[in-house]
This record gives sequence, structure tokens and C-alpha cells, in this order.
Amino acid sequence: MVPMFKWRLVHTDKLAEMAARIATLEQEVHTARQHKSALRQNMRLLDVLLNTIPDPVFFQDVDGVLQGCNLSFADNVVGHPRGKILGKPLSELQTRSRRRLPGDLFKPLNTTSASAEVVQTEVALKCADDREHAFIVSKAAITASDGEVSGAVGLMLDITDRKRSEAEKEGLIKELKAALATVKTLRGLLPVCSFCKKIRNDQGYWQQLEAYIQEHSEAVFSHSICRECAKIHYPELNFGGG
Repeated sequence: MVPMFKWRLVHTDKLAEMAARIATLEQEVHTARQHKSALRQNMRLLDVLLNTIPDPVFFQDVDGVLQGCNLSFADNVVGHPRGKILGKPLSELQTRSRRRLPGDLFKPLNTTSASAEVVQTEVALKCADDREHAFIVSKAAITASDGEVSGAVGLMLDITDRKRSEAEKEGLIKELKAALATVKTLRGLLPVCSFCKKIRNDQGYWQQLEAYIQEHSEAVFSHSICRECAKIHYPELNFGGG
């Protein structure tokens, strides 16, 4: 059986228009592929950049769901691979030590208004190593092109060592103040009797030298007798030396 062909006349202008349209579509596809490749490259660059930051970083949407984080957040704070925690509410995440992260820290943001201000919060939480760490969490809203809040980014600065050092310094300062409070220094002119060697105190009373010094210092007296006085008061005793 001989195949039947149907011929259709197409105007040359129509063909040119179709060819131009195809060329435009091909260019658009090529441009989209370039944009997609650049986007993948930027995402890889962003991931490398985030993972070079030693402090934990996280991204959340307006519902408090974790949309992204660096390895420091996943490994050191939560203690689970990123693939297992992305897409989950931050308030429901449990660390490796089975402790929940503080829900108020990751509460959803106000979607009606956005502020460029960075909000800082100090929080203490037990991390993946089951030790309590002190963090300063800096949080800022992420806004879309229309100004609507789409999420938030947070950076957690571990200040555990700094807090411990400050506590040690404060303890040392308290010890030094307590020590200084017990130290009394004798200053100025002391009125001393030329004969009995008593000292006149601030109230005008005469005190024994030992009592006055003990009252105004940390010195403690123990009594003995010098050789010269021994010869005068105890001539019958032989102290040697003639």
C-alpha cells in the first residue's frame, strides 16, 4: 500500500517567526541552566563558608523549623548529622544526650513586622557533650523582597570559658578584699610616753605598747628578756659573756 502524504503550505514569515521563537526558548533554557549552575556554586560556597565558622549557626523559618545550619551546630550543639535534623522544629530537637533545646530561644518570629536590629540573648544549655555551656545567641530576621519576614538566622557564641574566667577573677577579688579588710596599717605619729613607753590612742587613753600594736595590726607578741635587761634585773644569774 502506497503511503499517503498530505502537503501543507506554510508561509515563510510564519516559519521565520517559529524559528525565532525556538531560538529564544533555547537561549532561555541555556540561561536557566547557567543560573542553576551559579546557584549550586553559590550554595556550595555558602556551605563551605558556614562550616569554616567555629561558632554554631542556624537558619529557621517563621514556624521555627530548622532550614539550615553549619556543622558546628549539628555536631557540637545537637550531636546529630545535619541530614537528620533539617526540616524539624528547633523546639523539638533533642541533643545526643537526649536533652531538648530551649524552645523559647527558637520561638517563631513576628511575621507582621521586621527589624534590622540584632537581638542578643544569653542562655545556658547542655550540648551534645552533656556539659552545660553558656552562649550569647545573636538573632536577626530574614526578610523577603516584599519586606515580609521569612525566617531568622542565629549565631551562638560560646562564652563558657569566659564566664568561668570571670567567676575565678571575681572570687579572687573577693578574697583579696577580705584579706585587705583584715589588714590594719599603723600610720602617722604615735604619742609614746618617754618613761613607761605606753601609747596614747585616738580616745586619749594610754595603752600598753603591745596592746596598741596588736589592736592596729596582725602582729602577735611573745615576751622574752634581752641580755642587758637580764643583767640589770637578774644580776645573780650568769648569762655568759661576763
